[in-house]
Amino acid sequence: MYRIPRRMIDQTFATFRSCGGNQHECQLYWLSPWDNPMILTEVAHPKHCSSRYGLSIESNWIDQFWKDLADRGLGVRIQVHTHPGEAFHSLTDDTYPLLFDIGFLSLVIPDFAMGPVGLRNVYLTEIQPDGSWKQVDINSRFIINE
Repeated sequence: MYRIPRRMIDQTFATFRSCGGNQHECQLYWLSPWDNPMILTEVAHPKHCSSRYGLSIESNWIDQFWKDLADRGLGVRIQVHTHPGEAFHSLTDDTYPLLFDIGFLSLVIPDFAMGPVGLRNVYLTEIQPDGSWKQVDINSRFIINE
């Protein structure tokens, strides 16, 4: 199970609210060190273009991001993004994750993260061995450290 500090959840919602402004989708990545991958430590906010119903990460940003992660000994563990209404994983979400690794998690926060700060009413899904996505219970993957 991943351990996530409360401050990262607060930071996630603050970033989504300022970036998306209740008008646009936004995406973040939750990171952890390679020597302790289950302890989440950082939030990365990619440079992107977005609309109410989608987003595109800037390729130059991604190139530099991979180099920075390697230099710092960090890895992406979970991608997190918003949707305008209810939380679900769209066909676009299924097709274009940052990583295609078995067990990679994608977390969707509803209502552009304008609701209560926390992990209620979110949608968490995981890449399966056959490449499909399967919804998983958030309490089976995360422990929040206060």
